[in-house]
Formats: sequence, C-alpha cells, structure tokens
Amino acid sequence: MTKIGSLYEDTAPPPPSTERLQGDHDADFVVIGAGYTGLNAAIHAAKRGVRTIVVEANGVGHGGSGRNHGHCVPVLGFINPEKAVETLGKERGGRFTQIVADSAAKVFSLVREYGIDCEAAQTGALQLAHSPEAMSVSARQHAFYERLGKNPVLLDRAQAVAMTGSESFHGGWMHPDGGHLNPLAFVRGLAAAAIGEGAGIYTHSPVTSIERNGDVWVVTCPAGRVRAKRVGIATNAYTDGLFAPLGRSFFLMSSYAIASEPIDPELRRTILPGNQSVGDTRPDVRYFRFDRQNRLVLGGLVEPVLGTNFEKTTAFMAKRMKNLFPQLHDLKWRHHWSGKIAINLDRTPHLYNPAEGLFALVGYSGRGVPTATALGEILGEAGCGMAARELPMEISELKSLSTAPLLSTLVPLLRGPINRLRSRWQ
Repeated sequence: MTKIGSLYEDTAPPPPSTERLQGDHDADFVVIGAGYTGLNAAIHAAKRGVRTIVVEANGVGHGGSGRNHGHCVPVLGFINPEKAVETLGKERGGRFTQIVADSAAKVFSLVREYGIDCEAAQTGALQLAHSPEAMSVSARQHAFYERLGKNPVLLDRAQAVAMTGSESFHGGWMHPDGGHLNPLAFVRGLAAAAIGEGAGIYTHSPVTSIERNGDVWVVTCPAGRVRAKRVGIATNAYTDGLFAPLGRSFFLMSSYAIASEPIDPELRRTILPGNQSVGDTRPDVRYFRFDRQNRLVLGGLVEPVLGTNFEKTTAFMAKRMKNLFPQLHDLKWRHHWSGKIAINLDRTPHLYNPAEGLFALVGYSGRGVPTATALGEILGEAGCGMAARELPMEISELKSLSTAPLLSTLVPLLRGPINRLRSRWQ
C-alpha cells in the first residue's frame, strides 16, 4: 500500500515529551528551531551550565532535519583551509576547518555518547566515478581529504563494482567517516540529549517577535515568552518572515525522497553489501542507500513533475535504478515526502551576528546532516557568551538576496533538465 508521507514518521522512535511555551521564562540562551543546529547548540551550551531554552514552531525535526535522505556525507566543497586561516587567523581558521572536516565523525560520536537509536551506520560514504574521465575528479577529492587527515580510500573499477554490485561505476573513493541514519530518529535523539543536559524544549510554539529590551532579548510566542541574554536562530529553510531579512538572505529549493518496500534479503546481498551511502560524479547525481529493513531510499530535487507526481517519479527512479542494477526489478514504492533546502549563492553556510547577543546560522545547501550538526557547536559557543570575534567561523553581513524569489522559481524549473543533458554529454 502506498503511503504518501515520510518513511521516518513510521519508523523513528517517538520524540521526548515536550510542551508548548506558556508564561514568562528567563534563560541565558534561547535557541529558535529544534533541528540539528539548534539542538546541538543547546547540548553544547547546557552541558556547560548555560541556562538554555529551545522553542520550536512545530514538532522536533519538523523541518529539513526530519525530512532529508539520511545520508551523512562529509564531502563539503566550501572547506578551504587556506582561506579560513587568511580570514580568521591560524587558530580560529584551523578550528573551523577541523570542525567541518570532522562533521560526520561528530554525528556518529553524538549517537554513541547519548545512545541514540537512529539506525546509525558509519559504514562509509562512497563517491563514485560514473565514467573513466570522472576518475580525475575522484582522485582530486581523495587527495584533498587525505591532506585533511581523513584517511579516504581510493577505489579502482574492480573495487567499485565489488562494493556496489553495479558495473556502472569506474572507480571512485570512500570517506570512512560517513554513512547514513534515520534523520528524524537522530534529531529526536538530540532533543532527548538536550533535555538530559538540562535544556528546556518547547514545541508548537512559533516565535511571533524577537525584540531587544534593555540588555536582554525577549522572544515571544503565542502563549509565553523567554527573556535571555543571547539568541540563536537555527530555522534555516523554514525561517520565513522571522527576523527580516534573514528569511530573504537565501533562495529555496525542495528535495523529495521515495522509499521502496523492503527488498528480498538475498537480492539485497548483491547490492551495496557493505551498506554504504552512495553518490556519484554525474551532474544529475545518483544518490541512494538502504535502511535497516532493506528499503531502498533515494530522491532528488523537486521539479514541476519529478518529486511532485508520485507515479511518474517512482517510474523514473525505478528505471534509473534498474540501469544501475539490472537485478532490481518490480520495485514497489510505499513512501514519498519532501522538504525545503536553503541555498546561499556561494553554497556556504553563513553565520550572522546582526545585533549584540543575536546570532543566526543558515544555508546548508543540501549538506545538512553533518554540517548542520557540527556547526551547531559554534552557535552553542555563541550562546555560552563567546564574542563574535573569537568564534571559529566568519561573521557574514546579513542582507536580502534581491533575486531570491526569481531563483527559487527558476532554479527548480531548469536545474534538473539541464543536469540530465550534461550527464548525457559527459
């Protein structure tokens, strides 16, 4: 039976018990948004004795943190150690590079530290070459992460075929820190961890205003408010009109995912026997993984038809997967869901500090699981009172992106077809 809805809602453990914000509260640090960034910020601050409150407009992980594909892939094009040192200085720049480079390791470390039940599989992230010519790209990426000390594994064609069960790949490399998990289960586990460290979490409490009152910030929700010395905004693509122009500083795309019914265990052993997550070098990238019950989970960016029409989307993806794995036939699809992605023009997350004690971190451009989790630590340090000039991340100027509405319309319309054409030519 097809269920047009999230696989994770059916498979994740329930969230910790929370209530709506009611009445007046005082805190040192109030976090807006109960996703990866906000919750790891809360864990970091509360662990250090900072009175911390998290407010969330919906439920824990309602946004991208609970809707993504579950890949934990620490392959991040914006890591530039030389630029980080030039911009931030040797100590801060080096620390920023290390935080981002270790982002996937941080995710699985949190899973182990707090015993989070989220189907975590730190089995590696495969980045595969779709053609012999693309091996030069793989070799450069491998060399870059080797310089960062991540011990990547360069793969020849025979190794790629053996690890995937597909003749379609010509080699590539594997990042050993990576893997996959149930993202909604992970974010719910982070919420439980934050509560365990002493943070208060209030859900179904949308923020209606953020105002400065003397030397404190007042964050107001429909039935209550929080007075705090410092505020961290971690709402990313679900920022909307909160604290303009933050919600207009990036453009939006949507990502969709589909999940099959569990496939036969014997067949499953012929595909990704090592249970890694997979991405490749095509402009129209193929990425997929399996969950604990041998469901195939994959997706893409929403277009006018793909990602919106269930029958056409699953037919398209079934054909694509059969081209990679001829043994995969008669796939039955059960779940289909989507979520929003915030994209900065430079494809780099931005940290803003538009007023004293107010910080915002947005724009993960589809690399949310490792990046949003790891960078939450930086927002947490701001919540502990660390001055902006000492944080291990550059402070960006907050301003509206005038072309955001146009880009939010045109990029989803054109990106997929153009990348599919490019993939045919390469």
